[in-house]
Order: sequence, then structure tokens, then C-alpha cells
Amino acid sequence: MTLSGDETGTPGDPPAPSEDSPQAQYSARELQQIRDEFTSGRTPLCPRCNVPLSHREIGGGSFGLGYARQRDWLICGKCRQNRGHLHTFSEQSRPERCKLGLQSVFKPTSKPNLMRRLVTIGALLLFPAVRLHAQVIERPVPFDSAGLVTVMTPFIADRAGLRPPWWPVSGEFTDARLFTANDSTYVLAVTRRTGVVERYSLSGTDRDAIRAVVSRLPRETIMARTDARNAFIRGQTLLGLFVYGPAFAGAIGDNAGTQSAGYLVVAGGSFFAASEISRRTFIARPQADLSTNMGLNGALAGWASAYLMGMTDRAQFAGAFIGGLTGAALGVRIARNMTEADAVGAAWGSDIGALIAFGTMEALRGEETCTFDPVNFTETCRGRRLSDRAEVATILGAGIIGYPLGVLYPRNAAYNVTAGDIQTLASTTALGAGAGIALLNKNTTYSHGAVMATVGGVLGMMAGDRFLVRRYDHSRAEADRIALGTGAGALMGAGIGALGKSSRENPHVIGGLAVSGGLAGLIITERYLRPNPDAGRPRLRVTFNPASIPLLAARTPGNHSLINVRF
Repeated sequence: MTLSGDETGTPGDPPAPSEDSPQAQYSARELQQIRDEFTSGRTPLCPRCNVPLSHREIGGGSFGLGYARQRDWLICGKCRQNRGHLHTFSEQSRPERCKLGLQSVFKPTSKPNLMRRLVTIGALLLFPAVRLHAQVIERPVPFDSAGLVTVMTPFIADRAGLRPPWWPVSGEFTDARLFTANDSTYVLAVTRRTGVVERYSLSGTDRDAIRAVVSRLPRETIMARTDARNAFIRGQTLLGLFVYGPAFAGAIGDNAGTQSAGYLVVAGGSFFAASEISRRTFIARPQADLSTNMGLNGALAGWASAYLMGMTDRAQFAGAFIGGLTGAALGVRIARNMTEADAVGAAWGSDIGALIAFGTMEALRGEETCTFDPVNFTETCRGRRLSDRAEVATILGAGIIGYPLGVLYPRNAAYNVTAGDIQTLASTTALGAGAGIALLNKNTTYSHGAVMATVGGVLGMMAGDRFLVRRYDHSRAEADRIALGTGAGALMGAGIGALGKSSRENPHVIGGLAVSGGLAGLIITERYLRPNPDAGRPRLRVTFNPASIPLLAARTPGNHSLINVRF
């Protein structure tokens, strides 16, 4: 607060004293005395006449000032020549703007400052409206008229024959989703294998063309590929019954009651856990396939790791339980950017790698041989050439390496490899392993049997690639029927071999007839199904995408391929 003399030029102020009056102004000490008495709430006295000063309020302040001001006029009723203005400022005031002294001139806000404040206030008032206007809310829309296809997969796009100009996507992708903000323009979000998301603008005409084509697809084609929720729940429930439950029961203790309770809780809880995960997260078919496979192999890897570190039985069970859950979670995450062929290829690579390693190690280890000395009645045994830990470590490493190698098979083959094609290799591999064992007689050693089974399985897998995968494109349903046909033919062949007495005395004869029957069943089933010919994938293919021309001309953000060279 400031106690000052006159404010020259302020309207409404009382007239100023004459300049020739010797006592027209208080001294600095007298002003301070009046200020202290007034601010303390007492009635100020005139320092010279010792009479109470008269108090009058004077309005002040104007719009646009940076402070609020209350002015009070104090005057001595006796000498009347001494007066002053007491200015009281609010908390928002800025006293440093005022000049302390007997003359304090309060200058009004200049016009540029006033305009600057008005512009600032207007900008602040318009800021929320601008933000609301810039916010765009998109909602997902289905690709078909029935509302079944909410996620476009490469399988559905291939079956529907989507192509430019109304389908701007070229090259390989994992999934695509359609969004709209006003039902007249649409945005197509495409996820590539690398995880990059590309966004394409579609008109209402393009969306109608896509919807008309997709709506003509058979319902079973759409439902089988749109959501693999049931497959994921089924796979995790089976793992809970046969992997998670037993591993958890063995890890929590040796008491039979405790183990039974733990098994039942985990086996049943697997179903509800998988259901909740699939409800909260979109599960594609590659994720369902790879999570089931990695859940099983992860449990085996966890047990093997604990075994190699020399842990107790309970610790090995705990390792299997933790490894199974970790493997299932990794399968869901890793397969997010995979196609079905990639996921099935990765699983097949791990499984066949572990089996080949097992057969090779069994052949290299030999057998344990014992000799008996009848004179001294002693038995001398010679152990196997390699330890159990070496075999377990080899199988574990081969299974882990098999995952990335399996992905390379469908991606780098010179021909089209589908998920069903890879599944057919299981039937031919089993026939090859059975044929190798059937060539042995009943006196063959175990190591020789491992060699023949391993070599025969590899040859059978190569034959399946040559005669089935390269020539045809099998669906997963066709691959399942081929496996059933192969198994049914093998049972019939073994039954025929068991009819003769001489055949029953020679197991290799029954095995040979079983393999022959299985091969016949595979051929008959293949002819009955008549799968589509292989789509082919030449080593060098150049494609031109004219739909990218307007996108490139408009400088639309994203990757827009005009020319694709695949080799």
C-alpha cells in the first residue's frame, strides 16, 4: 500500500493545494506515521494538529488494469491544507509498477497492451474448441455385409480375390482392419510382418466393392479363419490337463492330497484363463497354433534345463510348469506378425529338429553291453558312449534352433507352401520312419533301429515335399483327412499281415504291410480330395501396383509400393 500526495489529472479527485502553501505536503516521517495508524485499524491523527483525519473513499481502477485499487482520501479538518490518498492494492496487484512518493501517477493500460490481453483471452477461449475439432474418432466396420469378417487375413483376401484398384494392399501382410469416421470415407489399417502399420484411404465405392466380394465367400471359409478363439481355448485346456496340471502337482509337494488338489485347480483353471485371455485379446490362428506348440515344448525345455542343472525332482516339475506357461505366452506374442504357414512351419521345425537329434544321439550312444564270467561269477558291463545329459542338451538345442529354421521354409521356398502342406509332411515322415524300421529283422539292435528310423523319416519328409507340397496347395482340413487316410490304410495293412501265421512270426513283415497300406491310403485320399494345384512362387516376380500412383502423388504418409520385385 502507498500513501501519496495528489494524483494529477485523475478525475474525481479534490482540488490540489496551492503551490505557495508552506505546509502543503507532509514529510516522509509524517506520511509513515499516518500509514502505520491507518493500516493498523486506528483512526489516524494529524501529526501537526493532533486531530483525527477525515476519511473519504474514492473510486478507482478501470477495466484492463493489471491490479484492483481502492483509494481513500484523508484530510485534516483543522489545517485542511494537508491531505493525501491512501491506495490499497489487492493480492493480484503489482506494487512495483507504482512509484512511491508524494506524487504517484497511475497510468492507464496502453492500447497495444490491452489488445494483446484481449487476443490472449480469445485464444484461450477458442483452444478447447480447436482441440475438439481436431480430435477424430474412428470406429471399426466389418468387411462383409453379415458383419462376420472384422479382420482381413491373407487367406480370406486370397480366397476373395481382392485386387487393385479398390484393394490397395500389395505384398505380404498379417492382417488388415477397416475403420470409418463418417460412413463416407474409410481407412484401411494394414499390419506388415515387420510390425509396421500402413493406413490407406478408401472411398465409399471401394468399400462397397470389397464388401460385395467378401460377402460371397462361403460361411465356413470366413468362420474358420476370422477368429481362432476356440482353437486357442481348446489347446490351452488340453495343455492344462496333460502338462500344466501334472507339472504343478509334482512341484507343490509329495502329499497325494495336495497334489490332487493342485492338479484339479490348475487343469480346470486353464480353461477359464484361456477364455479370459481370448476375450480381452484378439487371437489369430497363427497365435493359437504356436502357443499350443510352444506351451508343450516349453514345458519340456523347462524340465530339461532343470535336469541339466542337477535340480531335485520337485524343481524339475516346477521348471516344466514355468516353462510351459512361458512358452505359451511367447507363442501368442511371437506369432502376432506371422501367417499360418509361418506358425505351423516354426512348430514343425522345432518338432522335427528334436526328433532328428533324438534319433541321432540314440544311434551314436550305442548300447550298454554286459559280459558274465562263469568262473569268477562276475558280470562286467560297459556303459553307453555318451551320457544322458549330453543327449538331453542336444535335443534341447535342436528344438530351440528348429523354430527360426522352420519359419524360413514357407518364406523362402521357390513354390507356395501353405499350413496344410506342412501338416502333410507329418504323414510322409511317419511312413518313412516306419519303412526304415520295417526293413530290419527281429534281432536288430536298438541303435540300428534308431538309425533306420531317423534316415527313413528324413527321406519320407523329402518325398512329401517333392510329391505333395510342390504340386498342390493343401488346406488344413485336407491335411487332417490325409493323416486319417494314412492311418486307416496302415491299420488295414497291419491287419492283413496279422492274418498269416508266418507273418506273425516276422514283425518286419507286418510293419512292411502296414507301411504299404498307409502309403496306399495316402494316395487314395489325395486323389479323392483333389487339392488345388500349387499357386507357385517364381524366384523373380515383378508386380506393378497402379493404386499407389494417386497415393504417391498426394504424398500420403505410409509405404506405397509402386513396383514390387520378389525373388
